[in-house]
Amino acid sequence: MTEYNELAPGSRVWIFQADREFSIDENEAISNELLQFVDNWLSHGALLKAHYKLLHNRFVVFFADEQGDNMCGRAIDASVRFVKELEKEYSVSLLDRSRVAYIKDGKVEACTLDELGQRIEDGEITPQTEVFNNLVSTKEEFDKSWTVPLSKSWHRSYIMQNQ
Repeated sequence: MTEYNELAPGSRVWIFQADREFSIDENEAISNELLQFVDNWLSHGALLKAHYKLLHNRFVVFFADEQGDNMCGRAIDASVRFVKELEKEYSVSLLDRSRVAYIKDGKVEACTLDELGQRIEDGEITPQTEVFNNLVSTKEEFDKSWTVPLSKSWHRSYIMQNQ
């Protein structure tokens, strides 16, 4: 696995958010499986310069430095197949993009996009609440804006459109 600090700022990022926290045992097992996958992840027949992070007991994050060459569709498909295998093995949803994660009292909480508006109305979530922007697409974006206040996130405009 490539060291995180060796990846270019423009390296691609994919974030998969679990619908629940992983247990300590699951974290360890999933980390081993992620390392195995990343160490063997190929694009155009060559090993990718890649890294993974398992964060907050809930997020699986892949990083791939394309080194001037676009990743092949097979490489991206392989990562999605791998994530689907994790879903089955650990009875968890990682591909549901309708869930929003945010930080409340130092802990990661989650709700659906539909529930987000109600939580704002109830005062549980404020414009200053840090939310996770799982749509970042590069390492640089991940480092700078994976978490942002709700008032500066894409979630805010979604809420405004759907109220």
